[in-house]
Amino acid sequence: MKKLCGVVLVLCFGLASAQTTDPVNANQDTPAYNDVSGTPYLFADWNKGAIRFSSGRVATQFKLKFDCITNQLMLQFDGNSFANQSKVREFVIYPKSGKDSLVFRRNFPTTEKGNEETFYEIIEEGKATLLLLHYKQITEEAQLVSKIIYRRIRDENAYYILKEKMMIELPADKTAIIEKLTDQSDKIRLFINEHQLKFRNKEDFKKLVVYYNLLL
Repeated sequence: MKKLCGVVLVLCFGLASAQTTDPVNANQDTPAYNDVSGTPYLFADWNKGAIRFSSGRVATQFKLKFDCITNQLMLQFDGNSFANQSKVREFVIYPKSGKDSLVFRRNFPTTEKGNEETFYEIIEEGKATLLLLHYKQITEEAQLVSKIIYRRIRDENAYYILKEKMMIELPADKTAIIEKLTDQSDKIRLFINEHQLKFRNKEDFKKLVVYYNLLL
């Protein structure tokens, strides 16, 4: 039986100011993750994508990975991979699974979990824009008998509404969400109950924000 004893060892949301341009091995995770189960990336494999730079130029020749621990975009070209996102404004990932493409953007107001350098997935745009922050935690687990330490990566999500240049975090709890959206709380409560929204996935959050935009 395992007992969770480790608290979070690493939890990064793109707050670090330095970005690396050092090459990394394209065929394996970076050394910091070698002894950890799970993947720091949004998708374990390289995927096709598109990058829009701050200059407006668009590049499609790279394959992409997104490191959710460092909130860093990894690029691969001709078998070489590197991290250099200092001039990247937004990017799109086309998953191999055939799921819908994912759009990421930065330069949003600072929150407790991120700053202007942090990339968020764009779920729905309007007067109220729904953003999703993908992040991961590295935790430790100790086995009681052998006392062997296991390190694993755990997925986490944080949803935000961007409205009038303010970031409002949306917890996965309908009562708390209603308290956050006080300007339309009565209508929001009815909508949540009528559609039986549980807020266990991005689809429920998107339905809510699409409706919320209709009220604004």
